[in-house]
Amino acid sequence: MAKQDSFAGVRIPKSPVYGTRGMVVSGHSMASVAGLRVLERGGNVIDAMIATSAVLCVILPHATSLGGDAFILHHSAKSGETEGLNASGHAPAGATPEFFKDGMKARGPLAFSIPGIVRGWEEIHQKHGCLPWKDLFADAIAAAECHPLSRVLGAALHLFRADVEADPGCAALYYPGGQPLKGGDLVRQPVLADTLREIADSGSAAFYEGRIGKSIGDYSQANGGLASAADFDGYKPEWVTPLKTDYRGRSVRVMPPNSYGVLMLMQLNALSGVSSEDLAGDEATRVGYLMRAMRASFAEGQHHIADPRTNPAPLDQLLGGDMTARLQDAVRTGTHPSLSHPAGGTSCITIADASGDAVSVVQSVFHVFGGAFLDPGTGILMNNRMTGFVTDPGHASAVAPHKRPSHTLNPVVVLEGGKVRYLMTTPGGPAQTITNVQILSNMVDRGMELAAAIEEPRWSINLDGTALLDDAYSPETANKLASMGFPTERASGASYFGSAKMMEILPNGVMAGAADDRREAYAVGI
Repeated sequence: MAKQDSFAGVRIPKSPVYGTRGMVVSGHSMASVAGLRVLERGGNVIDAMIATSAVLCVILPHATSLGGDAFILHHSAKSGETEGLNASGHAPAGATPEFFKDGMKARGPLAFSIPGIVRGWEEIHQKHGCLPWKDLFADAIAAAECHPLSRVLGAALHLFRADVEADPGCAALYYPGGQPLKGGDLVRQPVLADTLREIADSGSAAFYEGRIGKSIGDYSQANGGLASAADFDGYKPEWVTPLKTDYRGRSVRVMPPNSYGVLMLMQLNALSGVSSEDLAGDEATRVGYLMRAMRASFAEGQHHIADPRTNPAPLDQLLGGDMTARLQDAVRTGTHPSLSHPAGGTSCITIADASGDAVSVVQSVFHVFGGAFLDPGTGILMNNRMTGFVTDPGHASAVAPHKRPSHTLNPVVVLEGGKVRYLMTTPGGPAQTITNVQILSNMVDRGMELAAAIEEPRWSINLDGTALLDDAYSPETANKLASMGFPTERASGASYFGSAKMMEILPNGVMAGAADDRREAYAVGI
């Protein structure tokens, strides 16, 4: 059951935040407020997204930073079109299977791909922004000068201490005097503030063709890394057409590969073979259907997630009738292979305004603290997206120069009657698609409003593919799942079950925003 409060003898779920002029939902209160202020100044959803995203890059660098990537879905009410911007970066020029013959590196100067988020901001602002570029970074600069440490970041400094403290840049910032900062301690990043001022004044050229990229490249090379300033020069994000499928009369739209989005659509296609009544009934039976859909979809599609410029996925086949029939049969019969589930660090944004325009963004450094490699010359913590590659030359995601790695990032836009109905995002590695499917099914199949759908217990999988159940599930549910072929273990928190930042646009135009309490997440509206 969802967590509930008592009111006059009635049990009700936590209420979402409502707005009629604008709504921002993100991974931190300071970031959400920064975006809302932009909307109040007359900015549009793209302006607000950039301001929100930049603040997140300052205060949650263990999850997202200027050294990371982003996938962006933007819906225009005027045109009725949804478009995607792939702002993920590529591998350095020297990245080959031979160079990484001993395996991809999870931390350090060999772990990061060229980050795409900063040029992604500029690309979408040039096309759709309203306010001047320079006016979008004041809150991020102020946060870099001084802000209270996130409690989640404070906890991560203990959990990942060995990796993070081993890096001189991270150690100087987060372990002053050899002790980790605590939640609420003041963090000052003057070098990062200066970096943001350069970006505000000179645009993304300061990052990719100017001092910032050169500093990161030089520091990488000095420490044995592959990336150089030349790898930054000329980087371009890519405009893409979202993939879509129909789920019970709703048009669900996601990013194409190298995003995992197609795996969410395959799960929804698989679940379309059973009725909403079946998915709203007995808890164990419902969860079993969801698990079967995930396992079958991942087994069929996960190995195709790669850079489509070099290894295009057979999308027509993966979303076609024959595959859908096979997946639906797997849901009914219980056939499922096993798979693994790496964990990650990610932050998310959903924003909408009264015009009907909306944006859904997932941005990340991948694993918590990314590469744990912070350039002292820019204050930027780098990603570890190179771990999205493999060293097998025959694999679709084989590492190669200037190739983009596979990405678990999965922003979602759901339309109903041609208008945005839901904006959906969550961190959680490959579990992003699993979480999004569960919450969408809660709303569509079970009739829940947004906040209740998010609060509902969830399931996921761990590193060896074992099913994990939220502690809120009953022992009876766990026992029945085991009898269905799904032995489970117990877990709690956002590490496995995500941290949803989502919106619902009601038929009357009112915006409802809800943020998961499994991690820091906030909704604000006007």
